[in-house]
Amino acid sequence: MRTEDDLAAALREGARSAPEPDLLAGVARFRRRRSRRRTQFLAAAAVVAVVSASTAVAGGFLSRRGGEGVVSPTGPATSAPTSASTSASTPAVSMTASARIPAVEAGDLWPEALFTMPAKNADGWRYRPITALSATEVLLSAESSFERSGKIEIYDTKTKESRLVTEVPKNPDLKGYIAQTATADGTNVAWFAFGQQADGTPVRDIWTAPLAGGEARLIATRTGADAEMDAIALDGDRVVWSLRQGGVWHVPLAGGTPEELPGGAGLHLISWPWASDMAEGPPNTERNQTKVVNLTSGHVNRLAAPPGVKGLRCGPLWCYGRTEQGGLVQRVDGTSRRESRDLGFAGGLSPYPILDRFLAVGGGVYDLRTGKRVTVDNPGNWSGVGTSSEASTILYWGATKADKPDKFRVLNLAAVPPAQ
Repeated sequence: MRTEDDLAAALREGARSAPEPDLLAGVARFRRRRSRRRTQFLAAAAVVAVVSASTAVAGGFLSRRGGEGVVSPTGPATSAPTSASTSASTPAVSMTASARIPAVEAGDLWPEALFTMPAKNADGWRYRPITALSATEVLLSAESSFERSGKIEIYDTKTKESRLVTEVPKNPDLKGYIAQTATADGTNVAWFAFGQQADGTPVRDIWTAPLAGGEARLIATRTGADAEMDAIALDGDRVVWSLRQGGVWHVPLAGGTPEELPGGAGLHLISWPWASDMAEGPPNTERNQTKVVNLTSGHVNRLAAPPGVKGLRCGPLWCYGRTEQGGLVQRVDGTSRRESRDLGFAGGLSPYPILDRFLAVGGGVYDLRTGKRVTVDNPGNWSGVGTSSEASTILYWGATKADKPDKFRVLNLAAVPPAQ
């Protein structure tokens, strides 16, 4: 989601039942704040999540993948997957029935993936989880004030301590400067930040820093239409991003002249090296993706949505779409299909499978590999999905019923064993 109009349209689409009054008030407040705001990684805003037939609105910093939110209770492909090794290592799960899916508690099935961590850093700045770097490390944004990220940090579940990655720079020459969507590859973190020139021209700066720690470096600045970025990724010694209007670009980490990536015309990054032909948000919310492209090999998987499915989104192996019954999952080749009300999506506006294995669904996670639906013990009335450019591996919620708890309870999907 990128603008307030996007948010309003998504609310109309998602809220088949009447929304709570404070949701509409939140939209009005959001509209008054900034009409320029797009995919925000380090700024607070609102994300809509459709949970079965219920609605939820997320009040965290906005990204194309996640955010925090109030929880309400509640055609086959024409070519095979591109990764033979991935397909072979993933057992086929029979998904033919539309019946309810039994659930198991995450603490019982994946105890090693659950942990509790502070909700604030040593300076008292509130954390916004971004994504997991490993089974034991979580990348975090620390907000010095509302909607203002001041630092990027890493929390280690083994040592139970946080360390500084970098301070998030400001640009005093631009109005309303806000750091946005981030990505990390185990060695570096990269993000873009949005601001406006005095005449209203949009500007996006691309920043990077080593995860080991160090000063952030500005490696490229884009203005006008070239600033309309919707996703970012790291590929070795370069940063790659896609544009809202379609097209994939790259620039060396060392800096240089940005260039358009051959074969990326009209595409939008999912997670490197995968890309889709479908931009997110209205007017594309109900449109079905028709291909998934490997930008490294150039291989294209053609997709065809089953009848009645809307918003089909596919990674390299798995697809998810919305139906009148809730949601549908299948492999990109159309096999292992299942439809159920328990598959209503709850992870923001972008239901690409997480790690091409998991879906954030109402009350928990659905494991595409095993066919298990896993719930979480949430003492409060809100939950969050980590915000990153690619589908985040982090789900979190308050450890207590407080609206702003001192501790988060976190589910790290990167720590889930392959066989479970």
